[in-house]
Amino acid sequence: MYGFEVPRNHEQAMAIDRCNSNTKFADAENAEIFIIDEFSTFEDLGFGGNPGPYYKRVRVHVVYYAVKHDGRHKARLVAGGHLTETPIDSVYSSVVSLCSIRLLTFVAELNDLEVWATDIGNAYLESYTQEKVYIIAGPNFGD
Repeated sequence: MYGFEVPRNHEQAMAIDRCNSNTKFADAENAEIFIIDEFSTFEDLGFGGNPGPYYKRVRVHVVYYAVKHDGRHKARLVAGGHLTETPIDSVYSSVVSLCSIRLLTFVAELNDLEVWATDIGNAYLESYTQEKVYIIAGPNFGD
């Protein structure tokens, strides 16, 4: 993507970083973990903590999904969606195409309109689940 190799797993991401003598994928991972911690997405029960009998364990892993046009590397922590029920009302996240932005900007310019834009990052971190789930955090989460 934009001349960068996009890894399939953590080991491959770290190998690419070592090969390129940088920490771009490691930084992307750390940024994702920081945001998850910042939003208090998980309640830390400590090492060996017991979530209780009504909780279901789900696996999580990091997906390295993009290298942006400006060279930023992106990573997301995702849950094994096959282990939980699919929500009926919220399963689509739209992305605006570059063509749509150009068209909107053109129409706004023709009509002397102001264009405002925003980016909603990590919107799902504040979404509540119907199921009670837990994960066992790996070394990527730090202490």
